[in-house]
Amino acid sequence: MIFLIISCYLNSFLAIFTNSILIALIIRKSPRSMGNYKYLMLIFSIFGIVFAIIDGTNQPMLHFFNGAYIIFSRNSLGLPRKISFCFIALNCSCYGMIMMLLVFHFVYRFLAICKPHRLEIFTFPSFNYLIAIFFVISLEWWIVAIFVAGENPVVEEHIRETMLTNYELNRDDYTYASSWFYRKNPTTGEDHASIPDFLFLANLGIIIASGFSIIAYCWLRLRFELLKSARDLTQVSQKTHEMQRQLFRSLIAQTLFPVFLMFIPAGILLSFPILKQDMGPIELIILPLITTQPFMDALVPMYFIRDYRMEIMKFFKKSGNRIGNSSQDKSNTSKVFSLRT
Repeated sequence: MIFLIISCYLNSFLAIFTNSILIALIIRKSPRSMGNYKYLMLIFSIFGIVFAIIDGTNQPMLHFFNGAYIIFSRNSLGLPRKISFCFIALNCSCYGMIMMLLVFHFVYRFLAICKPHRLEIFTFPSFNYLIAIFFVISLEWWIVAIFVAGENPVVEEHIRETMLTNYELNRDDYTYASSWFYRKNPTTGEDHASIPDFLFLANLGIIIASGFSIIAYCWLRLRFELLKSARDLTQVSQKTHEMQRQLFRSLIAQTLFPVFLMFIPAGILLSFPILKQDMGPIELIILPLITTQPFMDALVPMYFIRDYRMEIMKFFKKSGNRIGNSSQDKSNTSKVFSLRT
């Protein structure tokens, strides 16, 4: 538990720190060729900070037991129990929010390169429809988590002993969200599939599969168009093409990190209880791995976008020169003092 708490605070701090730097770079150092895309990047960075704050204050932990997974919190904020549970569900719905923001990023890049006349969808008032889609899907994820993965007496009895043994937590010491995929029939004592839990899983699968289908389509079209424009630079300036290439690489990396740091671990999270397998000590690294995503996503544009990278290098170079000059001044002062003495 100490490891989980420390990793949660550390990841939250790093996410807030790096995203704050990225926000400053977006506002002050974004080239004109980036266009309105910088505002979408700004939204993504702000959400990274919001996600870090939610995760850092909630401190979610994960446990597997006999066909069930439990995402629980010790309620460090001291919230009323129902509100604390809704807070955990909000933490889970952040994954859906990240998915939608990634989709919007790819759709914007696709329209900017392949169908620039359709970019009006990202301007007011058309942008309101995208905002509505974002909130509807996020709210749906949140509400379904509350009503399907919510606390109930049957699950509480199932996890009571394992929570006390592994974490020394009694029922009143934590709030939780969970899915128990195979439950015992009280009459026959035999295990049966829990339809609501499997429907909950199918709902999440549809959202994730739909989002990644859009991302895959946009990625293929973007790659084709960028390769084509690289062969024929008469249709686009070298500077514009270079910026499009940087943004495309940054976007690919920003997608791969959530895939490997968030969605694959989340898939592992769901597959083990379905197979009635416990992960043992490995379960400790799943949530800390997921919560590194906002921090890593902030680093990607700083590296791939040249203007941001050069500004960071310039800062460190100036800092190094100041330290070097300060050391040299001290050395000269010491020499003068020794000569006078």
